[in-house]
Amino acid sequence: MDTVFARGFAAHRDGRLTEAERDYQAALAAEPSHVDALHLLGVLRHQQGQHAEAAELVRRAVDLRPADAGLQLNLGNALKALGRIDDAIERFRNALHLQPDFSLAQYNLGNAYAAAGRHEDAADAFEKALRLQPLDAAIWNNFGNALLGMRRYEEGAKAFRRALQIRPGHAGAHNNLGMALNTLGDTHGAIEQFRAAIAAEPNYVAAHFNLGNLLDAVGRPHEAVPVLQKVLRMHPQFAPAHFGLGHALAGIGSHEAALPQFERAVGLDPKYGVAWVGLGNAHLALGAHKPALRAFEQALRLDPGLVAANLNRALTLLALGDYMRGLAAYEWRLHTPGITLPSSTPSWKGEPLPRQTLWIRAEQGFGDTLQFVRFVPFAAKLVGQIVLEVQPELVALLEPAAHTAGVLLMSRANATTPVDAHAFSPLLSLPLALGVSNAEEVPARTPYLVVPTAYRKKWRGSLGGQSKRKLGIAWSGRIQPGETRSAPLGVLEPLFRLEGIDWIVLQPALTDEERAFLDTHPRARFIQRLEGKLENFADTAAIVDRLDGVVSVDTALAHLTGALGKPLWLMLPFAADWRWGIDTASTPWYPKARLFRQPKPGAWDDVIGRVASAIGAS
Repeated sequence: MDTVFARGFAAHRDGRLTEAERDYQAALAAEPSHVDALHLLGVLRHQQGQHAEAAELVRRAVDLRPADAGLQLNLGNALKALGRIDDAIERFRNALHLQPDFSLAQYNLGNAYAAAGRHEDAADAFEKALRLQPLDAAIWNNFGNALLGMRRYEEGAKAFRRALQIRPGHAGAHNNLGMALNTLGDTHGAIEQFRAAIAAEPNYVAAHFNLGNLLDAVGRPHEAVPVLQKVLRMHPQFAPAHFGLGHALAGIGSHEAALPQFERAVGLDPKYGVAWVGLGNAHLALGAHKPALRAFEQALRLDPGLVAANLNRALTLLALGDYMRGLAAYEWRLHTPGITLPSSTPSWKGEPLPRQTLWIRAEQGFGDTLQFVRFVPFAAKLVGQIVLEVQPELVALLEPAAHTAGVLLMSRANATTPVDAHAFSPLLSLPLALGVSNAEEVPARTPYLVVPTAYRKKWRGSLGGQSKRKLGIAWSGRIQPGETRSAPLGVLEPLFRLEGIDWIVLQPALTDEERAFLDTHPRARFIQRLEGKLENFADTAAIVDRLDGVVSVDTALAHLTGALGKPLWLMLPFAADWRWGIDTASTPWYPKARLFRQPKPGAWDDVIGRVASAIGAS
């Protein structure tokens, strides 16, 4: 039977597996304890993916020849393929006990440790393998992965570079080096490595996926989209790629195209919590608040502590006017990165503190402070003293109102923790603490801010012009990724054509293109610019107070105008911020504001046409 076995072995070596199997079976039929036939038939079954049968065959061979390191190795391989990692580790260790210089057993032991998440043990095994095979690129690559698992990123990067020195064009090492560099903050180098991996192996799904995600993460979603689309052509059932493509599409404002990608991601993996958040965000961007709410709540069923789902659910509830649930859920904003709260001062829940100090800190943007500072006098009625900490640019403006309410005002620039503070509250938590349960309970009497006397005098007689009617205008806020609140200057033409109006540009800064546009505008004499003259919000308030009203997109200027009780024509994007509600032309926050919403994303022409008509008719 040795001739039959030898024939089978030759066929196996040449890749003729059917013939090899036939001859191994024949050898075993004649001699059931033929160790080599058992072993190699087990190896063949392992190659065919029949790992359970492979493990049984090789185990029988091991029982017959327990001192054979090669048999221990291949039994370990079969057990690892079955997911029996601990048993595999035992067999690899047996092989090394029998043959300490067995580099392949050392390498496979490292891989088994890595599969078990035992990165330190894996690194130790790979180091030993490298002492035996120092020029093996695969070992260096996997050693690097183990180092990454231990958060030793710089050492991991060195290991991947060594692998690439030994085997230039090693796609896996390029990809892994890219991941290490990205973690180390070298995004440019990471992108280069992912591209190198793809050049070496054009259908390398992981490298395409990593490249697409990184391009999106660094603010290059337009480049990320085609990369992630290719991932899905290669691997259409890959839920993370559907999520990544949806995220990139949302980043370029293509929410309608993003929506089915998020739907596909959660369809493939219903427990994919972050994809449910993405789906909710896409619905929200398309004005579908109730489907958005359902998506966020599904994400929270999967992970109740998911900050993004909790916060976006809160914003959706607030937009729907459900302040009872929305304000409580909005406290999740305090768990987002960048928010720091004092650890030693208790949070204020609205309880009376007649002889104690409440410390209130402004948060988020200028507009948020201007909107929510209205609640401070109501809190002041419940406590002995309020210390209000705000942005430096707002101090001068808020001083008169703070003085009237008996509030001690501090600038964030030089604020110190009040030594006698008994409780603390972020500014935007005041409505919750004060028990506001719906929009009708928002204190709406305006003005609740007044212009400081010194600034009123400073700007007295400063607005010349040729028309009796003067309106302020702002078309852009702070530009950031995904910004929808800024309108191109050119679309304001219907406003500038209105007769009998001097326009006062209240943009804090202009681009060179905007200056050129205004300089050469046919009605330039009716457009006055204050760029570089407004030092703080008290300056801007003094100007607004002398105007007949303001036309603005959703910026701090809009909140300032509303707080001063001046007429406001507010131009809103299709998916407006929660505080402006849904499908209404007015807001309880500012009684003299009129809201003009885009009928579809990006439709500023329609908004401005309606604003021009409203101003012309007023």
